[in-house]
Amino acid sequence: MGKHDYRLPKTKVGERSFKKIIKAGKVLFAKDGFQSTSINDIIAKSKVAAGTFYIYFDNKLALYMYLLDEYRVNIRKAAAEATAESHNRYEAEKAGLRAFIKYVKKDPLAYKIIWESLFVDPAIFKEYYSSFAKSYIFHLKKSVDRGEVRADIDLETVAYILMGISNFVGLQIIFNDDSDDVDIDFVVEESMKLLQNGMFCDQK
Repeated sequence: MGKHDYRLPKTKVGERSFKKIIKAGKVLFAKDGFQSTSINDIIAKSKVAAGTFYIYFDNKLALYMYLLDEYRVNIRKAAAEATAESHNRYEAEKAGLRAFIKYVKKDPLAYKIIWESLFVDPAIFKEYYSSFAKSYIFHLKKSVDRGEVRADIDLETVAYILMGISNFVGLQIIFNDDSDDVDIDFVVEESMKLLQNGMFCDQK
């Protein structure tokens, strides 16, 4: 999807309308799914004039892709800010994991919007996670060069393992309605314990 499919607002009034559309789209896509949500549904929920939607978005897919890209950027930004002061890969993974969990705890609709891409177009779902994996691999290679990560393991596989840990430990926190920062710190520590030492005892 090209950048021409959506247009950012240029005025304060336009910004308010734009945010209403974004909010309505996020809620409806998460609640009813992309296919079952119509542009008219979004217009009705956002309470903007029918023509206003098309000022900013060419179609429903453009709105969905805007939301997906927003999550992509914001999640990476949260991770980058959290790991900025890390001195090694261990510290970076720990800080990044905590940042991701705190992000999705604050905005649990992230899961529904991101995973909805599998039903919008599997190619979008694949690209979303593939791009994260490529970024992960880039940083892992640097960590291997510094002697912080083992050189005898496939870094692409490692990238997907680490993304899997983040995704599902995040769900562990979200599924617990009473979870707080103490719970987040606990699951982060347990995850890092596993990464540091492995899960298997000596089988010999």
